[in-house]
Amino acid sequence: MVEPHPQGRSLTPPPRMVGEDEDARLAEFGYTQKLDRSVGRVASFAIGFSTISATTAVFTGFAAGYLNAGSPFIWTLFLAIPVFLLWTLIAADVAAKIPLAGYAYQWTSRLNGSTFGWFTGFSALIGWISGMTSLSYIFAGYFGSVFGWQLTQYQQIFIAIAVVTVCVIINAYRVRLATFINSIGVSLEIIVTVGVTVVIAVVIVIIPDNAQPISSLFVGRSPDEATPYILAWLSASLGPFFGLVGVEAVADVAEETKDARRVIPRTMFYAFAVSCVIEFAMYLVYVLAIKDPSALADSPSPIEEIINQQLGPVFARIVVAIALTNILVCLLSNVLVGTRLLYSMSRDNMMPFSRALRHVAPRRKTPSTAVITLGVVSVLLLLSALINQQSFNYFLGIATLGFFTTYVLQTIGLLIAAAGHRIPAPEPGTFDLGRARVPLLIVSLVVFLIIEFALIVLPVFTGNAYVFAGILALALIWWLATLRRRLKEGNAGPRYAQEHQNETPSATDIR
Repeated sequence: MVEPHPQGRSLTPPPRMVGEDEDARLAEFGYTQKLDRSVGRVASFAIGFSTISATTAVFTGFAAGYLNAGSPFIWTLFLAIPVFLLWTLIAADVAAKIPLAGYAYQWTSRLNGSTFGWFTGFSALIGWISGMTSLSYIFAGYFGSVFGWQLTQYQQIFIAIAVVTVCVIINAYRVRLATFINSIGVSLEIIVTVGVTVVIAVVIVIIPDNAQPISSLFVGRSPDEATPYILAWLSASLGPFFGLVGVEAVADVAEETKDARRVIPRTMFYAFAVSCVIEFAMYLVYVLAIKDPSALADSPSPIEEIINQQLGPVFARIVVAIALTNILVCLLSNVLVGTRLLYSMSRDNMMPFSRALRHVAPRRKTPSTAVITLGVVSVLLLLSALINQQSFNYFLGIATLGFFTTYVLQTIGLLIAAAGHRIPAPEPGTFDLGRARVPLLIVSLVVFLIIEFALIVLPVFTGNAYVFAGILALALIWWLATLRRRLKEGNAGPRYAQEHQNETPSATDIR
């Protein structure tokens, strides 16, 4: 049920007046501008591109894909592309109408009520935390390979903790620093990493018998005789699917983006299109460039092994070192957008210790407490692997499961809102699905539910559903024990934020 405005109006305001600036529009939603609105078009594209990060996707997903299904795993990307195109269209449509930080919570909260918003936002938060934890661990593994270190599990974990800490400090200091570093990393990714891929492509073309034949792209094998190939092939899609997660992430920094209603939808499409092209080109070239497939089975860094086979160990290490910057800025962006979601939910008093978590440093204009808290949670998850080494088997799967749960809930919420005519009217010059909205939402819901089902039942994902269900149980317990009462009494939700805009947390009152 949608919560009414104190004066009887919907919490979703009418279209803004022509010439109205973004801060005035934010005030219509009941919030005072506190964050640093300094993100322009280039920085917005860089955030979207680095969150998707084609290079990170290839470096993280190649081994699982190739070892599960062989060379034909690259075609699973063409399962992922239409799925994420559907979501990009949906996200761009809503981002142009509700430009608020913490989109996963705000969109459903505004259109479907704060309880719906709570579970949707919590699912996305789990996705971001699991994603950044996975990235830090992957970064640590490749970092060790650059220096030729044989890292133990303990060493890899502590390097991962160190890189999470660095990203937290950067984000806590200032968004301008985070976006500046992010833009540099994106430039390196586009120029250097893609350039290396082109060089390898030229080498395998001009040197005879230096590559796998094209026919290998259509000949696969299961990792064991008991697994039907179609299941192995579908399981191999986790890498490509995880590689496109986060296409909508730039919506999380809407309150820090200039001309957000027009810029954000465009940068979503630009980042998505560029990432798809680069990711497929890299998968294709690196699969064909494999000289010794058996060497990949024992390699902790398969892409480095492939480059080593083609260009030698020195060149391979240089490329991996540069690729590390891509993984680093992807992690940096994950921290950036994840903390905006945590801040947004805390601003509406939806989280435990919300009063502290919604604090914005007045000079730096960053939600520093939320940034530090997200970093601490990620570090605790990393430390959990000291006790249970299987922990990392769950992080990647849970991240993808968390995001698709968010997509399912968002789509259901938008269908309900559309049926109730609660979707705001578009502003002139902004992206709008119009009459295509409801048919697109119906198709998308079916597709997202199929993927959600696959993420639960496919053998390679065994156990993820139980862990994720246990995490969601914590969200349910919090809602039953505290949040439901807060919402009933008007002590949480968007109206609460409107009435407590000038609160400053004290050392003794952080709950």
